[in-house]
Amino acid sequence: MEEKEISIQEILGILLSHIKMILVITILAAVAGYSFAKFVLPLQYTSSIKIYVTNGSRNTNAEGGAQINGQDLSASRSLAATYIVILDDTSVYEAISDRLLKDYEIEDLKYYFSVLMDDEGKEYIPASQIKRLITVAAVNNTEVLQVTVTSEVPSISARICTYMSEIAPEIITRTTKAGSVETVSPAKVPTGPSGPNITRYMLLGLIAGLALSVAIALVTSFFDNTIKTGEDLKERFGVPVLAEIPDIFMDEKGGGSKYGR
Repeated sequence: MEEKEISIQEILGILLSHIKMILVITILAAVAGYSFAKFVLPLQYTSSIKIYVTNGSRNTNAEGGAQINGQDLSASRSLAATYIVILDDTSVYEAISDRLLKDYEIEDLKYYFSVLMDDEGKEYIPASQIKRLITVAAVNNTEVLQVTVTSEVPSISARICTYMSEIAPEIITRTTKAGSVETVSPAKVPTGPSGPNITRYMLLGLIAGLALSVAIALVTSFFDNTIKTGEDLKERFGVPVLAEIPDIFMDEKGGGSKYGR
C-alpha cells in the first residue's frame, strides 16, 4: 500500500474546511479555563519579607560606623545562596507547624492543611504542605533574601513570613556559627488576592482547545475514506474517469459530483 503524501496546502485546506469546529472548541476550552480559575480554584494571598544577609565581619570607619567593602558584599552573596539551602530544611517547616498550631484553632487549620498525629500523640502539619507555600530567593543576585508565602488565608501568609523572620536568625547562627540575618521590614497582611491567574488559565485553555480541535480535524480527515473527486476515484480503484456529473442538490449543501466511466 502506497503512502499518501500530504502537502501544507492540503493541511490548510483541511483546517479551513473545519474552521467552524476549530473555533467552537477553542472558544469553549478558553471559557472552561476561565471558569475553572474564576469559580473553582480558591483565592490565593501573598505576603513577603526581605532579609539582609551579612558575613558578620564588618570593618569600622573613622567615625566608628560600620564600613562594608566589596569583599564583604561578595561574601554576603555567597552566604545568601547557602542560607537559602539551610532555610529549606524540615526543621524549619516543623517549627512553623508548631507555631501555627499554637496561634490558630486546629479546626480552622483543618480547612487548609492536613493535621496529623505522630507516634507520641502530638498533632502536626506535614512539612510538605508548609513547604509548598514558601519561596526563598535572592533578590537580583544580591545579599538580600526575599521570603514569599502564598496561601488561601491572608493572615496565615503574613504569619508564616513573620515565623520565618524569627526562625531564620536562630537556625542560621546555630548551623553556620557565623554571619547574621536581619529582617528589612515586617510582613504585612495582604489586602487583596494575588491569584489564581485567570488570564493564564484562559490562555492555557485556549491553546489546549486549539491543539485538540486541529488534531481532531486532521485525524478525521486522514481516516475519511469517502470519495469526493474523480481523482480520488482514480487513485482508489485505478480506473479512469470519463466524465463527472454535478449533483445539483449536493452543490447546494457544499458541493459534490457523481462519476461515470
